[in-house]
Amino acid sequence: MSNSFEKFIQKNRKEFDSETPSDNVWAHIAKTIPAGKDAKRFSIRDIYKWSAAAAILFIILTSIYFLYIRKYSHETNPIVNKQNPVQTDPIVPIDGITPEYAVQFKTIYESVENRQEELKTVSTDQPQLYKQFEEDLKVLDSAFIALKNQATHTPNRDVLIKAMIQNLQLQAELLGRQLLIIKEVKKPQIQKNEKYS
Repeated sequence: MSNSFEKFIQKNRKEFDSETPSDNVWAHIAKTIPAGKDAKRFSIRDIYKWSAAAAILFIILTSIYFLYIRKYSHETNPIVNKQNPVQTDPIVPIDGITPEYAVQFKTIYESVENRQEELKTVSTDQPQLYKQFEEDLKVLDSAFIALKNQATHTPNRDVLIKAMIQNLQLQAELLGRQLLIIKEVKKPQIQKNEKYS
């Protein structure tokens, strides 16, 4: 069927091409097309002007930062620390720590210290086990020292102080588990001694 239609179009092609649309149709189409706006063109001179303005603005803002903002921030930090000393105990390692963190830090630090002392006294019979425990604790302690060093130089100390508190909690947990292990190791020895007594 499509072949017969194509043959019909080819035979009558001249009759189809003889008709042209009226001028009104083209006028109507021209009205519906929006008028084109001329695109603004930038010359190299305009680009140089804008880049020079941006460079001047950058230089001005940088100089303001170094002259005023940086100088002002260095002057105010020591005054705040001198007027409001939060560090009342040598255990708290950082000046300017908030009181809520200082209390939490102090309690956890004291529990770590107490557990370390208890571990030393309990593990006198097991020096090799104590050395292994001590090496495990050194990993967390070195991470704590690194956080402490970063906290003294970072303006946003709260995040690092929270990380230090979490590190101390991990140390306390580790020490607690180590104490449990030593007590479990000592139980069979105590039971053997009771049988022979």
